[in-house]
Amino acid sequence: MSQRLVRASIGGFTAVDRLAVKRQTTPCCHDERLCMQHALTTLLADDSPPVMPDAQLLRDYLRKGSPQGDPLCLSFGETWSEVATGLAACVDSTERSGHGYQLSMYGLPALRRALIPRLLAEHGLDDPATWEGRLDLAVTWTGTRSAMYDYGRFLRAEDTTDRIPVAVVAGPSWDYSGVLTPLGYRVRYLELSPTDGFRPDPQAFAALVDDIAGNPKERLALVVVNTQHNPTAVNWPASFVTQAVRTAFDRDAAVLVDDAYFAVHNLGVTPTSALKIVLGELANRPAGRHHWLAVRSLGKQFHCNGWGLGTVVGDPSTLETLVNRYRLHHSLMYGGIQQQAMARWLEDPASDAFLAEQQRKYTKKRHLIGEFLRQRLGYPADKVHLGECTSYMLFAVPACHVEAHSTDGGKAPTERFRQDCFDRTGVLFAPAWPWPYSGDARPLPWMRMFLGPDADRLMSGLERLAEAGISYQG
Repeated sequence: MSQRLVRASIGGFTAVDRLAVKRQTTPCCHDERLCMQHALTTLLADDSPPVMPDAQLLRDYLRKGSPQGDPLCLSFGETWSEVATGLAACVDSTERSGHGYQLSMYGLPALRRALIPRLLAEHGLDDPATWEGRLDLAVTWTGTRSAMYDYGRFLRAEDTTDRIPVAVVAGPSWDYSGVLTPLGYRVRYLELSPTDGFRPDPQAFAALVDDIAGNPKERLALVVVNTQHNPTAVNWPASFVTQAVRTAFDRDAAVLVDDAYFAVHNLGVTPTSALKIVLGELANRPAGRHHWLAVRSLGKQFHCNGWGLGTVVGDPSTLETLVNRYRLHHSLMYGGIQQQAMARWLEDPASDAFLAEQQRKYTKKRHLIGEFLRQRLGYPADKVHLGECTSYMLFAVPACHVEAHSTDGGKAPTERFRQDCFDRTGVLFAPAWPWPYSGDARPLPWMRMFLGPDADRLMSGLERLAEAGISYQG
């Protein structure tokens, strides 16, 4: 496809542009580079106001004719081209009933039957005494973000105090603030430092909790546990997760487990199970007293984010309230086609083979990228953080962009580097804080890199940086 498919006009896309996009109906599935160009052109082919800054940057770049070659979007976790082939094929074999309303707000029964034993096995919950009567599972077809929002509403409705509810989140972080602050929460961050390898500090966590307890206007209301942490790619140790969960329950706070990347990790890594730790802590406590919820995205594992499929796991009574009351405020029983396809895929041994191969690929990509950054771009070892889980890694903003921060009107080093790099190479990265952070968060001069595309594609993007003279010192 021509890189000049999309041309600029004062009022947005011209009629010729729209016609060209409309005619381009067949994706170039055998060439990921062309497939990406087609996908972005299709997804950005109008002048609707974008929510994400990345969308505007990509749209402007395409309108300029892709001056540095096809854009390579490594800023947020999407490829638009890497969906598991076997999963995509399952869509063609769905039953006609999938096109209509589903009849349970818990999700398609066949998908729940496939998910429950899988979840128990993955988390090592082989002893029914640990979970029986304390756990139930529902499917979400509108993404885990909406499930978190419903949970936040549920907790606020249960709140009988007039103090500000505080949610503790490890930062840099995903956009928990965007979910919780509209509900009246204050989000306070346990800061993760590159000097400690972005590992959570138990003493800092305890000090933060004590500081909240010492404020008569605040109360600890929620602890967010993102054990396979986005964006730092650190697999949190079980000791810290246990401390966080135990502290929350001891202080009558709720727990939210965000397991978006539980099964996405390097070879040889055993992911810490926050769910198992939560259930272990609850085993010796009165039933029903403590609130908790665990959400899990299936899109991150199988590259089908647009399906919105995931799981919501919690205490049966809490889950029933969330699913049959709060969910009904904004959603009915949708997504039958995707749920049928996912049920078939999870019953196929190919789904496990896909995850095993994905782990091998992530391990290889982290190694190749680390070597390139250090050897070709001059990065010191302590300025590259490869991580061991999720589909991300971090690297520091080049020194020159940090030094220029005080002389360029205060523009954040991350945004300065991100724009400069994209202008010069067509490669788009994200700040370590992938979403706008709240007033309690401190900017961090590190970038996040998405590792979803294949290794050749990633390395060709880094070659562009080297060819443009971008390095740690320059």
